[in-house]
Amino acid sequence: MAIFEKTPQTKAILDDTEKLVCTIANAQNINKHTEYILRVHRGVSKEDKWNVSHRYRDFAALHGALQAARRDLPLPPKKLLGNMHPSFIAERQIALQNYINEVLKHTILALSLNVRCFLDPSNYPANLTEQALQTVSIALRGEGRYELKGPLPEIGWRIRKHYFMVTDTESHANCLLCWQSYGPDRHLCDKDLQTAFKCLQNLSHPHIDQILAIHNLETGAYVVRKVHETGTLRDMIYGTEYSKSYLSKYGNPKTRKPLTDGQIAHYGLQLLQALKFLHDKGLPHGHIHPGNIAIENQKVLLLDIENTLLGVANVHRPYIREHRKTSSAEAIDVYSFGRTLYEMALAETLEEPYCDIFPCNMSNDLVSVLRLCLSSSSCKHGMPTIESLLRHPLFSRPLVMGNGVHSDGATSLRVPSQLKEEIKMAVAVMEARLKAEQKLVRGAKREVRIQEILGSEEEMRKQKRRAKKRESVWKSTSSLAETVRSQSVSTASSPTPPHHTSDAPACTNGSSSTSASSAPLASPVAAGGTQQTKVTNEAPATNGRSALLSAICSFDKTRLSRINSE
Repeated sequence: MAIFEKTPQTKAILDDTEKLVCTIANAQNINKHTEYILRVHRGVSKEDKWNVSHRYRDFAALHGALQAARRDLPLPPKKLLGNMHPSFIAERQIALQNYINEVLKHTILALSLNVRCFLDPSNYPANLTEQALQTVSIALRGEGRYELKGPLPEIGWRIRKHYFMVTDTESHANCLLCWQSYGPDRHLCDKDLQTAFKCLQNLSHPHIDQILAIHNLETGAYVVRKVHETGTLRDMIYGTEYSKSYLSKYGNPKTRKPLTDGQIAHYGLQLLQALKFLHDKGLPHGHIHPGNIAIENQKVLLLDIENTLLGVANVHRPYIREHRKTSSAEAIDVYSFGRTLYEMALAETLEEPYCDIFPCNMSNDLVSVLRLCLSSSSCKHGMPTIESLLRHPLFSRPLVMGNGVHSDGATSLRVPSQLKEEIKMAVAVMEARLKAEQKLVRGAKREVRIQEILGSEEEMRKQKRRAKKRESVWKSTSSLAETVRSQSVSTASSPTPPHHTSDAPACTNGSSSTSASSAPLASPVAAGGTQQTKVTNEAPATNGRSALLSAICSFDKTRLSRINSE
């Protein structure tokens, strides 16, 4: 690289695979209609967030655009009357939040241009296709060999990749042109990129598709290949046509045709041979999935080998960020290879970063390969190498050794030593960015766990406080009940005061009637008044009553002995 030569700054710095999280924070009435404030957050960075407002009709328009995927999405119905009432707006806000959560749950919808334009209109303008068409038209005028026929629908998942049908003016054959903007991992200068493209155009391998033309421009590059009428391996699995839009083909496919174990071993071996060849030349693929593989005459043709040089992100990057050891270029290819075999075997994509449980009807050899590539243990502690996978029993059985699998076709890829070093440095920078993102993801998970622990500890403290409060209330209630019980017992054990009859004479000794009628007087009369009792017993029966009353009235309370109540 020259000293004053710089990589152009017009490349797209956004990673289109970054996960978006949306929360409907509020709603406001503006000009007799309701607008909902959406708070959007990108990736794991806390600072990368913004607000965007949408009306209900914007949600309805998004829903209409996503109908091609044939997904059952819970958009709340439109209401003509009473739609400005606060209670209705609150209910609709909850319903729209559920709707956007369901949309973002499906990766194929979350990565679509319609959803990105809806949530991030500043970075994803709706006229990306028109810009690409204008750029390609100008570029082909200077090239002269290919004539532009027209754009194709969005047949791929990439937002900044556009497809056009062109005609070769020399052979008059239809060809497929792909225009791709540069990604955040493009680190080669223009001169090195041109040299690398020339090397790719001269590449020869029986399991790598030929590049007819490839040119780099200021904002991206275009590649011309022949049209594969049967489509890609993914089209074969889901029984679709290559020219249909990506959402309609793979959003919710009705037809699913999983491959047999023999086909998986056959195609898997060819794919490993192509990957081994590229890694030996110092050029990792980095983008293995069924959409980048064509099948012709039972032979694998690997596509999009230029993606690493263009610096675009892997479709599996959201899952790779969850891993600790899947950060090297070879480990990424091995992990992507495992996910490709999984989709070939089950005719469905793996929606989780790991897979430890497989169907019982799978062969042991296939399960062994999938565990090596996709199990949580392998993803956390280290992936196998491509060389070790080539020696696996699944790819070394006699079933896959024939039919021209080990083709003797010429293989060649000449890369200058200086360019090889530049590519190696670019791959190292890409791996460093991935490791940094993986570290951020681990930090975010750790923070979530800490918050959960703190939340649980706070909840435990609250429960302890509630338990102490209940215990104090119980103790106070128990003491009050004991007090009431003791008072009732003491009241019940007290002697009954004597009953005064109406014919009793008044006391004449000067003491009050209250003292005469108090309960403690009965006992001293019986104990201290022994003499009076004898007199009463000796007196005639007619005078006994008068004598008793006289003794009571003449009773002297000073004769009572003091008793310590304590």
